[in-house]
Amino acid sequence: MSASFAFYIHHHGSGHLMRAISIASQLGNAKVTFLGSDLMRYAEVIPNAITCIHLPGDVAGPEDPFASRMQLSFLHYAPLNVERVARLAAAISAALHALFPVILIVDVSVEVTMLATLCGTPTVVIRQNGDRDDNAHLHAYECAQLLIAPSTAQLMNPSPYDWVNSKTFFSGGFSKYSGMGQHLGAVNPWSIGVIVGSGGTSINGAVINALATQCSGWSIHVIGAVSETERVVTPNVIFHGQLNDPASVLSGCSVVIGNAGHNTVMEMADLGKKFVCIPEDRPFREQLRKAALLEQNGMAVVVHPEELGNVAWEPIIRQAASLDNNCWQDVIKPSALADVARRLHGLWENNFSHQQS
Repeated sequence: MSASFAFYIHHHGSGHLMRAISIASQLGNAKVTFLGSDLMRYAEVIPNAITCIHLPGDVAGPEDPFASRMQLSFLHYAPLNVERVARLAAAISAALHALFPVILIVDVSVEVTMLATLCGTPTVVIRQNGDRDDNAHLHAYECAQLLIAPSTAQLMNPSPYDWVNSKTFFSGGFSKYSGMGQHLGAVNPWSIGVIVGSGGTSINGAVINALATQCSGWSIHVIGAVSETERVVTPNVIFHGQLNDPASVLSGCSVVIGNAGHNTVMEMADLGKKFVCIPEDRPFREQLRKAALLEQNGMAVVVHPEELGNVAWEPIIRQAASLDNNCWQDVIKPSALADVARRLHGLWENNFSHQQS
């Protein structure tokens, strides 16, 4: 019986999807299915071999006049009287039934993990940074057969619960550039990169204009969608828009500015970039915890969003440029994705290679 893995992919940003694509690429001949409510937006980057099941959203709309929310300790999101929530639960349950037998990798949702458990489906949960020791997370971690932290232990704030840490497989870092060879290129010491993801950012046109004004001797290369671009009036800014391969630009930059999303951080490590990190406000203080670990380990210079209005950018850039050339050492593990795939296939064998007593 061939292995079958399904990934539940959270709709916030693109990081969950890109991680799933990276892991799926190493699963060999296994059947792979993606479940998510925002997959259509990324259809061009999802390999054709992966089956996509498009899920309805779960947010109340005008058609839900009696919608309300329950505040429960064991769930993060518990709306009442929202028809889409019933449709979503039915769609996920139907998918797991149709795919049976299957292992579901959840990236991330407490509620989906618990629903899959009620459907009798083995689950794997992706661990993220942040304050995730509330009842809801702990229940999901208990349901999971395996927790995967897609990084080194050094960059994952530990849980105060030993059983959570011991249940976690720390894969080592990986990114979409892993296994694709070095992106060395010639680094221009007078070139600064700014990368903006799709999960929301405080890096806007005003911030970029202040950076470019204060660092007038540098060229500023901006990747991603930025708001308020009309406020950029300096001539040393180049907007590249959305790029399928940001490394084509970033490899030549001496310093890169970006947020503390996990995938951005891993990409900076894979590319060996000197990094200025701006941690955004995310649930469970995810990016704040990641940024603190980066700063503690000498891997980045941290600027908080509330400081952006009066940052002295030139000293920040020079401080970042002086970070140790080996500051990312051992963060990226070349075998990380293959190791994750081995653990998943091992879990499949444990569940389905012999009858349980």
